[in-house]
Amino acid sequence: MRGIPNYNNIQQYTESAKLPAGAYEVKIIRAEEQGGKNDSCALCILFDISDGEYKDFYMDKFKDEKKAYPDSAKFKGVLRLWYANGGQYDESNEKRIKTALERIKESNGLKTDFSKEWDGAVLKNCKVGMIFREQEWSYNGSTGMTAQPYQIITLEALKEGKFTVPKPKYLKDDDYSQTDTAANAASPIDDDEDLPF
Repeated sequence: MRGIPNYNNIQQYTESAKLPAGAYEVKIIRAEEQGGKNDSCALCILFDISDGEYKDFYMDKFKDEKKAYPDSAKFKGVLRLWYANGGQYDESNEKRIKTALERIKESNGLKTDFSKEWDGAVLKNCKVGMIFREQEWSYNGSTGMTAQPYQIITLEALKEGKFTVPKPKYLKDDDYSQTDTAANAASPIDDDEDLPF
């Protein structure tokens, strides 16, 4: 066995914290439109858990990932709400966006009329409830389960326990060969506007 200089100063790998499925209070960091595949576009709501045992969960994970992978780290606290694009899910997508915006509005006493005002900056620092469900993933031959943002609920519904955590979502057989090819270059965390996702 070869000796390792500086052995006593080397940190060991540790198990990273895993977010359980459930509902949490979250704080919106920012909201912006971002393009996707096949001319699709989504309202991306960047958030982090704002209270309890898992407070700052996504920022902590991002900072750890940034140390290990400085050029490819991504902030994973993102809920994507897809806009209508002429497809079969347009009505469902529009309802989902409206429901999310109205629940944010109700939870924060916003007076914004979202039929006329489309400035995502109004959502910054708003707090709301968010449901997370277990979802299976596959990447480079590995698979696992992780809690993913599922739905926005009002703070009142969160506090009163008036929500249901959906059953886990499993991949279909053809999804196991897919990999995440979307890569956004990471940047230093100077402020919330610099978070890559």
